[in-house]
Amino acid sequence: MNVYDFYITPDEYETAKENGVSPKLLEIRVRRLAWNKERAIQTPPHAKKSIKDWVEMAESNGICYSTLRYRINRLGWEPERAATQPLQDRACMAKYASECSRKYAASYQRLAEKNGIPERTYHRRMKNGWDPQVAATRAPMTSSEIGLLTKEKRHFKRLFLKKKGAVANG
Repeated sequence: MNVYDFYITPDEYETAKENGVSPKLLEIRVRRLAWNKERAIQTPPHAKKSIKDWVEMAESNGICYSTLRYRINRLGWEPERAATQPLQDRACMAKYASECSRKYAASYQRLAEKNGIPERTYHRRMKNGWDPQVAATRAPMTSSEIGLLTKEKRHFKRLFLKKKGAVANG
């Protein structure tokens, strides 16, 4: 890059003026934005949209001026849409995001709640590969059922170990 790349000659100012580029805009493009001079001179400025007529309507709809400008200039909306479309409710957006990121179907989740199955139990069952219908409908075991199951497992292990020991001794 050469130092003279930032120097703008009087002829270049004239050429830019013919293309609708003001001297101030030309200087900003060349010196601050580091455009090459040819592009800075040849590219016409963007046509600004007047939003004075829409400001009052936007404010009556609860849309602030900066939001109106952002919608028109950055998002490319038409002024009428930018001034009339209501702002998004954060709670509604959070609910939508939550539904989109849901891992398990909401219908089975509600069925599990209806059947008295805690959410944590339902999620653990799904994580362990249960069928969603079974995970949502099978009632959790009581403490006594868990105790009986544990007792049966211990009894089964003792039988298994005795047989194994008997075979090894025999």
